[in-house]
Amino acid sequence: MHAIRDIPQSCDTLAGQPNAAPMARTGRRMKIFFSGGLAGPWTSGWQRFECLKQLGHETTPFHQDGYLTRAVLRHPLNRLWGGFYDQQVVEEFNREMLAAIITLQPDVAWLEWPMLVQKETLHEAASRVPDCRWVSFQDDNPFGNRSGEQHRWRHFLEAIPHFDLHFVKRESDVAEFGLRGAKRTQRFRHGFAAPLFRPIPSADVPGMFRHAVSFVGTPLDHRVAAISDLLIRHRIPLQIYGGRWNRTLVYHRRKRSFRPPVMAEDYVRVICGSQISLGFVSSSNRDEYTMRTFEIPACKGFLLAERTPAHRELFTEGKEAEFFSSTEECADKIRFYLREEALRARIAENGHRRCLASDYSLQRSMAEAMKHIQSMVR
Repeated sequence: MHAIRDIPQSCDTLAGQPNAAPMARTGRRMKIFFSGGLAGPWTSGWQRFECLKQLGHETTPFHQDGYLTRAVLRHPLNRLWGGFYDQQVVEEFNREMLAAIITLQPDVAWLEWPMLVQKETLHEAASRVPDCRWVSFQDDNPFGNRSGEQHRWRHFLEAIPHFDLHFVKRESDVAEFGLRGAKRTQRFRHGFAAPLFRPIPSADVPGMFRHAVSFVGTPLDHRVAAISDLLIRHRIPLQIYGGRWNRTLVYHRRKRSFRPPVMAEDYVRVICGSQISLGFVSSSNRDEYTMRTFEIPACKGFLLAERTPAHRELFTEGKEAEFFSSTEECADKIRFYLREEALRARIAENGHRRCLASDYSLQRSMAEAMKHIQSMVR
């Protein structure tokens, strides 16, 4: 991992970037309390936080990762008995977050993955900070079927009616949140964070990041079987970057195909150094796209992703990206495009142009989000 000084530090450097949309201020300047994952520029929470600052808003961070790490109970018996969080840590988080918000008196409280926020806290905050609008940002799916994670959503599901606005990823979320008493729900379309995700000249990509085919991600859902099939049955020259793969059988059968997680600049180098980048989605989350959907074309990488309605809407199949519906189709297209270098380069170039022309940037998404928030406070 590179030191933070080696990573573009904020959206300040958008000016002059060939793949960067201009950052225009949206409406009046607002005071925003931002609670989320803010470990560094490689995290999507940090990228959204920075974009709000560049939109001209006074944004104050509240780091919740440490609370989440300490709150999760690790012992299997706790899970068996229905416990997921250490209640003392949950209460500590709510107490300290509420105190910070009361001190700041913000116009907006933007809470990302607010898994520890209790409904009582939001109820009290409504009286202590009456002019604040409470916004939940939720990328995961509280109503999905990911095994063993039902209890992690308990506090959040109870708190849903107490938020003024929920930003969600899927159309199905809109209906589900409504059934849970949400006041207002708005779909949020993700995007690539400029200037981090951009093409890197081939000569600047170290040899260790050059691959025929790569996938960057964790071992979730059907992708484990698909990766195993591609490696073992189809003998695809695939390199996988990510954590927790050592818990799978395929890792132990093909250890040389697996590498540690990559973030920030190294992640960009993997995309730019790969002839083909795979884009698996999460079926347990009911996802139709992921951050890779935008990040790979933004780097002028060749995107070979699962065929979903969202992917087919975002990119023209066979012209701006390629898609597959089975491991057999995926393997066939990998073999074909590894041979067809000129066609592969043309599709990657077209995908990059589509990213810019349609402005699939995170900056645009955050500007749109703020318009929805400001419509509630005027």
